[in-house]
Amino acid sequence: MTTTMVEAHPLTARCAEIFAAREHILLGVSALNGYFTVPTLTTLLGWARATFARVDVLVPGMELAGTLMAKGYERPRARKKAREEINNTRNRVSRALEAAGATGVGVFSWTDLYGEVAYEKTRQEIGLLYESDGEFREHCHTALAEVLGAAEGSGSALPFLLAELPFMVNTPEILGTRTSLFCYPKLLPMGEWLFSGNIPSSNQGILTTRLTGVVADKDDYPGVART
Repeated sequence: MTTTMVEAHPLTARCAEIFAAREHILLGVSALNGYFTVPTLTTLLGWARATFARVDVLVPGMELAGTLMAKGYERPRARKKAREEINNTRNRVSRALEAAGATGVGVFSWTDLYGEVAYEKTRQEIGLLYESDGEFREHCHTALAEVLGAAEGSGSALPFLLAELPFMVNTPEILGTRTSLFCYPKLLPMGEWLFSGNIPSSNQGILTTRLTGVVADKDDYPGVART
C-alpha cells in the first residue's frame, strides 16, 4: 500500500520563515475542480492540522457566478449553480475534516466576511491597485486568461479574483493571526510578482503543496474556477 505524502514548498525565504513558525495556514479550496476530492482534502487537512497551530479553509464566494457567466452561463443559471457548487465544496471539506479527525478548523467563504473592516479595507486596496497599476492589472488579466482561454468575457470573472486576493496578501490582519500562509496546489501566475516586495504584509506567506501521486491540472489556480 502506498502512503500519500504532502510536499510543501514556500515561495520565498520569508515564506519559509513563516512556514517554520507553523502558526497559521489558510487552505484555498476551489469549486468545480476535480483535484479537490474528499481523499485529497482528507490528506491535506490531516497534514495541516498536525503541522500548524491554527488551520482555516477558504471556499469560494458568490463571485463564482461571474466566472460561470464568463464561461457562457446565463446570469440566473450561473447564480444557481454557484450556490450549489459552493455548498458542494463546503460539504466535501466537512466530510474530509471528519475523515481526518481534524477538529477546530474554520471553514468560510469571503462572502461570510462582507462588512469585516480588515477584509473590506484590503479588498478596496486591491481594487484601487487594479485601477492604478498597469502591471498588476496585466497580471490579473493573465491569470484569468490562463483558465478562461481568452480575454473576451473575462470581465465578469474579475470580481472573483479580486475578492480572493486579500487572503493572499493580508490574511494576518483579516483573521487576526501573527503570521499566515496561503496554501494552494498551484502558484497563481502573479504570485512571484506579488511576493517580490509589491503587496503582501511582511507576515504573509504563500505555500504550494503537492500530494505524491496526485497531480493538479496545469490550469488550476486560486481565484478562478474551471467548469
